[in-house]
Amino acid sequence: MIKSKYVVVIGALLALSMIFGYIEMLLPSFLPNPAFKIGFSQIPILLTFYLINLKSSATVSIGKVLLMSLLFGYFLNYLFFVNIIGAIFSIFFIWLSKQLKFSVPMTSLMSSLGHNLGQFIVIGYTLGWSIALFYLPLIIVFSIIFGLIIGFISKILLIKIEKRF
Repeated sequence: MIKSKYVVVIGALLALSMIFGYIEMLLPSFLPNPAFKIGFSQIPILLTFYLINLKSSATVSIGKVLLMSLLFGYFLNYLFFVNIIGAIFSIFFIWLSKQLKFSVPMTSLMSSLGHNLGQFIVIGYTLGWSIALFYLPLIIVFSIIFGLIIGFISKILLIKIEKRF
């Protein structure tokens, strides 16, 4: 890919991920914990992975966490560390899915589980394992459900985009 096109595509996908993340922040939570999110901002990250590569996907994911934390005033505080560890685990699980040759929905599910596992570990160490373990069953269930939903949406978008990309 031409360098200028690459920068534009990465910038657009990062912006889209941030927009989805912001919209999700505005939506009222129908889940048992207001911190639980569906994960729409993961769609551009998955698209980046499949259209470009893992490194670019990591750039979008980490970039989203950094820029969102700067925009909304939680850079280097507790929420930042929960999110950045979740993003790092998510990228690792995407890499693992690539090694195992998983489908797009399964890669999304693994990414969702990885993200939530990273957050679970941070919460367990900082707030206590009893709180973290209380939410563990819900985290797993929602990771599976929303990970697959985001994966199927991403798969449909990839089919449409790959024809033009």
